[in-house]
Amino acid sequence: MKNRESIPFIPIVVTLVAGICLAIFMLLHILFWSQNFDLFQNIVIIFLSIVVAGCIMGLIWVFWVFRRA
Repeated sequence: MKNRESIPFIPIVVTLVAGICLAIFMLLHILFWSQNFDLFQNIVIIFLSIVVAGCIMGLIWVFWVFRRA
């Protein structure tokens, strides 16, 4: 190991936490909150939550890469 900075600890932790939060949100939404919505609305909510989690993870990794460069 050359440098402690080369270990992507923070992006890995953020990715894991965002993935776990996404899974918990999807389970809670499907089990409890989806009764008031139709199928299309439920698909849109799940899709948008995946997009938001992906954007959060992507931004963290991009900032980490730019900081190293």
